[in-house]
Amino acid sequence: MKAMAGTVLLVLLASARAAEEAPAAAPAAAAPALGVYRWGAANRNGGAGANEAYAQWLGRPMVWAEDFEPTEQWDNNIDGGSWQLGEWSAWKKAVAGRKLILSVPLLPGGWDRSGPKRGLEAGKRVSFAAGARGDYNAHFQRLAEHLVHFGLADSILRLGWEFNGGWYTWRASGEAADFAGYWRQIVGAMRAVKGAEELRFCFNPALGWLQFPAEQAWPGDESVDYVGLDVYDESWAKDTYPLPADASAADTAARRERAWNEVLYNGNHGLAFWRDFALRHGKPFSVPEWGVSKRADGHGGLDNPGFIEHMHAFLVDPANKVAFHSYFDVQAGDGHHQLSPGKSGAEKSDFPLSAARFKALFGS
Repeated sequence: MKAMAGTVLLVLLASARAAEEAPAAAPAAAAPALGVYRWGAANRNGGAGANEAYAQWLGRPMVWAEDFEPTEQWDNNIDGGSWQLGEWSAWKKAVAGRKLILSVPLLPGGWDRSGPKRGLEAGKRVSFAAGARGDYNAHFQRLAEHLVHFGLADSILRLGWEFNGGWYTWRASGEAADFAGYWRQIVGAMRAVKGAEELRFCFNPALGWLQFPAEQAWPGDESVDYVGLDVYDESWAKDTYPLPADASAADTAARRERAWNEVLYNGNHGLAFWRDFALRHGKPFSVPEWGVSKRADGHGGLDNPGFIEHMHAFLVDPANKVAFHSYFDVQAGDGHHQLSPGKSGAEKSDFPLSAARFKALFGS
């Protein structure tokens, strides 16, 4: 018995020494921040109240907010209007940890670049070339000053989001070098404003090749803080969407998986491409817009909880280094994406299965 006791004591002492000498376990990676676009401050069904209702629906104490600046003119729009920033200022101060993700247009006015029709520089054409010369720096200095004034100087700015598509005034196809030069001018002008040192800038193309490979417009590591990608459950690839009206459950599931694997994740300039791009450049990744989709042309995956599951797995995987993501929770003109019951709590979602899965995975 004494010999056995001595052996046990030696084992215990060895175990204690091993525990002391073992390196400390690495802390668990923080989950990415969750944001939402629930219409903006200009919409009576949106703004701060809609953000708070969304957080309550999920049972979370805090959800970041996303909003879009109007595109009509420089002053009171792109320069930062008190009507918009004032509401988000009060919202941010009310709960610790809140942050605003602000989508900032690069050029005001119509698609033809004829410029703003009213306000500062009304009737003056706009261009990336002028921006790259620094002609518009004063507007972005004012935006930075306004963000500082309203206590929003730690916001994340999506400058000229989805610039690789053809639908915005700031589409950059054929002008990648001027886009990049303009970006550097903006970032330099805004960072030079006292108190604006914590502003962060997100390089944010839309998913896919679209009009040109968006990496050609990369403005340089020193002027980008996040790489972002907008991702919706949409596909134009063969044997994906539209889902045939008479499709079996197995065929529907196979088409949705094909859309994820061959388009959204592994497709040309899909999630995997941009995740790897961010890693190569040492930048955190983000998904500033994402959602299930119902489109008039049928190219959305409809009520697809599998898409929610795929996105959740991608977003929380530490290897992908996702810093934040924001669900696009609205019925937009070009497609429906809304999961929550809205500000009133009575709005109906087209996606009940997806809503339940989202709440289970992203709720408290």
